[in-house]
Amino acid sequence: MSDTDLPSAPLNRRGFLGAAAAAGLLGTLSTPAAAKTSAATVISTESGQVTGVQGGLRGVTVYKGVPYADTTAGANRWRPPQPAPSWNGVRAADSWGPACPQPVTDIPADQVPAFGEDCLNLNIWTADSGSGDGRPVLVWLYGGDRALWAGQEIYNGSLLASKGVVVVTPDHRVGPLGGLAHPELTAESAYGGSGNWGIQDVVAALEWVRRNIGAFGGDPDRVTLGGWGQGASIVNILLASRRARGLYHRALLSSGVRYTRDPGLAQGAGRYRDLADAETDGTAFAARLGAADLAGLRALAADDLVTRAAADTAADFGHVLDGYVLPDTYTAVLKACAETDVPVLTGVCKDANGASPGLKLTLDAFQAYARSEFGPLGLADTFLSLYPADSDTTAARQFSAYARDEERVSAFLWATQFKTTAANSSDVYTYFWTRVPPGYDDTNPVIGTDATGAFEGSDVYYLLGYLYNTGRPWTSKDYDIADTTASYVARFAATGDPNGSSLADWPALATDTPQTMELGAGFGTLAVADSDAKLAFLQTYLQSQTTEF
Repeated sequence: MSDTDLPSAPLNRRGFLGAAAAAGLLGTLSTPAAAKTSAATVISTESGQVTGVQGGLRGVTVYKGVPYADTTAGANRWRPPQPAPSWNGVRAADSWGPACPQPVTDIPADQVPAFGEDCLNLNIWTADSGSGDGRPVLVWLYGGDRALWAGQEIYNGSLLASKGVVVVTPDHRVGPLGGLAHPELTAESAYGGSGNWGIQDVVAALEWVRRNIGAFGGDPDRVTLGGWGQGASIVNILLASRRARGLYHRALLSSGVRYTRDPGLAQGAGRYRDLADAETDGTAFAARLGAADLAGLRALAADDLVTRAAADTAADFGHVLDGYVLPDTYTAVLKACAETDVPVLTGVCKDANGASPGLKLTLDAFQAYARSEFGPLGLADTFLSLYPADSDTTAARQFSAYARDEERVSAFLWATQFKTTAANSSDVYTYFWTRVPPGYDDTNPVIGTDATGAFEGSDVYYLLGYLYNTGRPWTSKDYDIADTTASYVARFAATGDPNGSSLADWPALATDTPQTMELGAGFGTLAVADSDAKLAFLQTYLQSQTTEF
């Protein structure tokens, strides 16, 4: 997309929409060559017929709030997702379905959706329904630590749809309703486990896509499962799982993988508890709620449950190593060569993993960290020589430099495990996101207003590429970057390889060549660490860890 396609920069969302409407641009940008449907087209799904509404770009239709499973209320609470009920007549899929219950502290009221346990719905963006073309499909999972629902503009699939991809964004259970494990739940399950309800929702959404996406112009044999942060951790678990085999054919993980000995896995989105610990946590949580048994838990109002869970600092509803959804540790699955062998595209953001352009850190704290983290390995002096600091300012700068190197090296080491330990033949493409989005976004509570730099999740705007209805003061450069980045994603969804005409070459990972692809501020290869010495140090540090997740 060239600068002439847009009003002169900079423009925020409201300025862009007003100028575009006046110029007659809205609804004409990136028009696909062969759109075969309109919002009035009736689509038949297994549960009934639906019509959609105009998407963000002309020729794109979005179908909102289409059920893929039944309500999770009542007896269905903390059960695997049940089949969606059918309906008569034509359902107008013109509004987001309810978001799954969760706390909304500090989120502006005008950004808070309706909540309800009948929340297993998905949204579909397509520029071609029922033509038989078989377009690639991207199923995208939300991330972050709040605002976990699909009906946000940051997840708008219109641009990718205009590039020939059918985009699906499902809602799935989160928090205590998505992750509670309990001995009674384990006893009543058919597989002898509990927890991971939200991940089972994602599997059900993939199964629905398999059965229904052809009616929306999608190819059920070319499905990419993608997500960021928490969503990417679900993709990572499903790479290790047997539950979704054959339901997706490529994986896209933004800020979602680490080397399986990386200590950061203990705190990050990919952490998990074993089933016994998760059941103990669930039993203690129920007792604090005054619920004597599972029936008492199911009798609680959902709003009360999530509100009290949010205030309970001892509660934990993360992923569970249950032997069913997550069959074993990440390391054990890789060593057993049981990791799903599909092309992978994964990356990290420059100002994540503890790095930040605004980081405040004293020299004393920096040196104390070096002694604590690297001293037991005899590497503290090496660290301080590679990342030298003599003031609070340089300490903060050097810690950020270390954090950026560490997350790139960790992702590279995971990719080598995927290729060598698991003996997979599929290619892996890694990236390092460097573009800093301008201003802040008052339309997407998942990001909020406090994030700075190229923060975790900043790449999501550009991976999906539809900037127009978001609140940042985007420049024409941002639109160009989004168009290029989304083109890589579209190519990867179509072929399992992000490379294509007019795009800078993105080499597949070679285990003997420690490099990655810069995306954002530039497009080209760069080393996974700022020097060979830093790479050697970080490999030694990570590979010497004794805990294998």
